Amino acid sequence: MFDLTKSEIKKQVIIPTKLSPQLAELCGIHIGDGYLGFRPNKQEYVIQCTGNLKSDKPYYDQYIRALWKNVFNINVKFLERKDNTCELRVYSKSIALFFNIFLELPFGKKSRIISIPNTIKKTCRNNVSKEMVSCIRGIMDTDFYLVKDRGYLELGAWFASRELILDLQNYLEKMGFNPKVRLDVGYYNKSSKKNLIRHQIRIRKKEDLSRWFSVIGTNNPKIYKRYQEFTNSNAPVV
Repeated sequence: MFDLTKSEIKKQVIIPTKLSPQLAELCGIHIGDGYLGFRPNKQEYVIQCTGNLKSDKPYYDQYIRALWKNVFNINVKFLERKDNTCELRVYSKSIALFFNIFLELPFGKKSRIISIPNTIKKTCRNNVSKEMVSCIRGIMDTDFYLVKDRGYLELGAWFASRELILDLQNYLEKMGFNPKVRLDVGYYNKSSKKNLIRHQIRIRKKEDLSRWFSVIGTNNPKIYKRYQEFTNSNAPVV
């Protein structure tokens, strides 16, 4: 099902046989910033991750590329785009099908239908697994914001997928956090010129934020730097 090409075999590309915390984190990163595509006219499969060139470059170029190397033994090229975005892109039928079948990540537009895959949920039996924590970290590092609102720190995110918000709420509560959720919030999207629905999850309690960065953590230098600036000094956020 996930047969490698001769070129991939020569390059010693790896298809994992089981879920690991690193693979789960890569799955979370894909939930946040990823796209899984297939172009029938070219019979071309692509796994793509897109971020902000200015703020996400170290995270993409150093950390996510290293994850790909550790999990799949692939050297992914870091691409800088003129529209101030950066990309990691992998062309591989075997890995794309692995993402779709094993990790249960959909092809095409995913923003309204994405959720935490059952493959990861099944690792949580008596408690929240390392794989689930890693997946949540990947989602947070790509899609969460960290701001100071009226003197209070707030870590949160807006998603088009209701199910993803409820998944995050469920597992964060099992970990002892107190996330606040707002569902079915209407807003006007300027780019599409349409009235749409989105959902929010956020954490504001000081003890919850402290636990988040000690228990879940972050591998995105941008988020870690901002948290340090907010909590340890009066330095302006950049």
